[in-house]
Amino acid sequence: MTITEENKAFIKDMLGSKRRLENYPDRFDRTLVMHEPACLPFGGTYVGLEQFQKFYPQVRDFYDFSRFELLGVYGDGDMVFATVRAGLAHSDGTIFIAEQFRFEGTKLVEVRLHICDDPKAARTTGLRIGG
Repeated sequence: MTITEENKAFIKDMLGSKRRLENYPDRFDRTLVMHEPACLPFGGTYVGLEQFQKFYPQVRDFYDFSRFELLGVYGDGDMVFATVRAGLAHSDGTIFIAEQFRFEGTKLVEVRLHICDDPKAARTTGLRIGG
């Protein structure tokens, strides 16, 4: 198995089982950088597990994880992408997410979230994408 395939399997397992980074302490760098889009209530750039743990409760409140569906995991070199359809809490809307994971070897060093809303989700949550 190549390192890329190993990293894809890790992301597929973590997202598919709806587990958190803390469940995989040997798979992420302690200075992991996470970029969340500014249009989200928890938008911003976060460095390290401590900052992740501070904003993650907002993530749990924003998404309806019972309607979280991993659509695919793709990888090339040190980059892995996962596509997800995510339900939004307090709404029947969904958004589509592409999460970009950058690795150094088998250590996750950076995560960047890309989103695409549906019109109903945008109306019911006030989500503003693209201006």
